[in-house]
Amino acid sequence: MSLYQHKNSPYWQYDFQWKGVRFHGTTGETTKRRAQQVLERIKLDVKSGCSKPQATLNDATRDYWESSGKFAEAALADGNRLERLIRCIGPHRLMSQISEPQILDAIKARREEGSLRGKGPAPIANATINRTVVELFKRIHTHARSVMKVEVAEINWKALKLKESEPRSRELSTDDEAAIYKHLRADMHAAVKFALATGLRQSNVVSLRRKDIDLLRKEVTVKVKSDRPGRKTHTLPLTTELVALLEAEMQLHSLPCVFTYKPHDTHGRPVLNADRRPMTISALRPQWKRALIAAKISDFRWHDLRHTAGSRCARVAGLNATKELLGHEDISTTCRYAHVTRDDLRAAMEKMTASAADESRNSPEEDTQISAK
Repeated sequence: MSLYQHKNSPYWQYDFQWKGVRFHGTTGETTKRRAQQVLERIKLDVKSGCSKPQATLNDATRDYWESSGKFAEAALADGNRLERLIRCIGPHRLMSQISEPQILDAIKARREEGSLRGKGPAPIANATINRTVVELFKRIHTHARSVMKVEVAEINWKALKLKESEPRSRELSTDDEAAIYKHLRADMHAAVKFALATGLRQSNVVSLRRKDIDLLRKEVTVKVKSDRPGRKTHTLPLTTELVALLEAEMQLHSLPCVFTYKPHDTHGRPVLNADRRPMTISALRPQWKRALIAAKISDFRWHDLRHTAGSRCARVAGLNATKELLGHEDISTTCRYAHVTRDDLRAAMEKMTASAADESRNSPEEDTQISAK
């Protein structure tokens, strides 16, 4: 049937095909008689090639969600973001009527809303606004234009994208590493050492299972961030030291997980005869923060352990090996983790100076003078 009504919309929708192409959207009418008139005009325009059909933001978002959005890795978060975006712009606004001013209003509303993390409102980063407003709407816009074949407004995406801060380049020094172990609870050490050696994300470390580890092959396999449905797996070789670390952890308990912790009371004392519990981010986070404060290490996050692992690997093995270590699909992403320290730069400059001096000493100056005579 060409005309129908959604139970959550007062407007009549249309859906028909012409020459193998599907056309669907809203008529913008609440009565079937007027909707039928609109449908006839749309069909006439489509058949004559004069214009494209229309669709509301609500229609385009629903179609995008059902076809691909709900299968994305960040589907749960994107669902909430799409609801906020629709509320701000208006569910029944036509895609052909949504351009820069409407998106700027959505950006302003998102900025006023602030960060959704923590207990109170906090400033939100430009990168977050770009990802949750501009790039999210761009996906709907592209879907409406390329898949639904409906009329959309031309948008200058470069003008809308906010300037983002430079990528973090925080790396843990060997002295800071020793200080963290000194102040961190002993039952948390293994997780930190494993993260520093492998460059795996915090979620991969705390969720590691015995079945993910092959001690005979000395390999560990985890699921990592990816745009592909179901995410992709990443397999890393294990050094002899890491094999010993994992074996020692798994001998402490019989749970399916690898990393565990010993319950402590409110005074930080181990609970006697208490069974070890699976490591969780909520259990690890407060101990991690306390250790950083006690060690007087500022502006350092758990994810910076991944940056540190990447930088250390790049320093000794180059970017290609670092790309494999971190499981990146594009080496340009790896470059953000491979930081050059001032000591690295100083050593390189000293080598350049020494090399130039050697060339000067070995230059055939004497032979040149003899030839000139």
